[in-house]
Amino acid sequence: MLAVLLLGACAVLSGARSFVAVAEYAHDAGRAVLAALGVGAVVPHESTLRRVLQQVDPSALEAALRSWVLAQLRTRAVPVGTPRREQRRVLALDGKTLRGAHVRALDAGVYLPHLVSVLDQHSGAVLGQVGVSDKGSEVTAFTTLLDEFDLAGVLVTADALHTHRGHAEYLHARGGHYLMTIKANQPRLLARVRALPWTDIGVAARERARGHGRVETRTVSAVSLHPCPDRGGEFFPHAAQAIKLVRRRRPLRPGGRWKTVTVYAITSLTGFDADPGLLARWIRGHWGIENRLHWVRDVTYDEDRSAVRTGSGPQVMAAFRNLAITALRLSGATNIAAALRHHARDTLRPLATYKIT
Repeated sequence: MLAVLLLGACAVLSGARSFVAVAEYAHDAGRAVLAALGVGAVVPHESTLRRVLQQVDPSALEAALRSWVLAQLRTRAVPVGTPRREQRRVLALDGKTLRGAHVRALDAGVYLPHLVSVLDQHSGAVLGQVGVSDKGSEVTAFTTLLDEFDLAGVLVTADALHTHRGHAEYLHARGGHYLMTIKANQPRLLARVRALPWTDIGVAARERARGHGRVETRTVSAVSLHPCPDRGGEFFPHAAQAIKLVRRRRPLRPGGRWKTVTVYAITSLTGFDADPGLLARWIRGHWGIENRLHWVRDVTYDEDRSAVRTGSGPQVMAAFRNLAITALRLSGATNIAAALRHHARDTLRPLATYKIT
């Protein structure tokens, strides 16, 4: 079993997208690589690899991978000069549907598996994922996934789907903090935050960026909810600050029009813990999970068209993709597609990256 898992992980780090590609990697790897991975004299056939990987316990696999990733993160030093409050661990939680994996349910129906992942914002490392039957069940995965982590002092960022009082209470009880966006699924909370005197509060930080064929300005405002003893609790459990982030974007082409998007958020961190500029950076960091993880899995690995759909196969292959992306980010890679091609040119390179000796 372990040898097959190691084969799968190394194959995916070399760009494999299917069980057939994993088998091809195994047959091309060479005796030295196979021996290091614990493969016997006979190279497993594709059907054997497929059967084993479809029967893997996803929870056990995720636990093993999480231990490896956390061990790697513990060896990374904080850059000299990093302000103390910027050293806080920030975990981004978000879900993704595997659109190509039409899995049969026990009632003979078909569903698209939905995986909820947690990503370390600073390093881009994927710390784990849990599978649910559909996006509507993502809310229930919040505590299931975070139960596996020490949350003392940790900030969890999440989109509006997870902005629930129960989640705020859960994080507070675990010693953690939250930074969550607010949308129409919490109409009362959204109305209260919108009604705050933002004009009087004013803009705390402003940024302007130019690139990718557009110009963008971003402003952030934040207000403490602590002046009145019960004010924060009135808004949301343990709330300390409300945030308003305004993005204005215009294409650089002649005649391009400005598009304005206003985002509201709430956090349990006080102004002493995080100023408006830092909060805005963490909000943008959460949005970055789309480019740093989902986009890579979709475009580089073509995940949404993957035909792996039986048993635990879809989640296992997604876990291998997460592991490959994590290992490459920790090694300093910025272009994941190029890094996969680099590993594909030498079958020993995945072993070095995963520190398999």
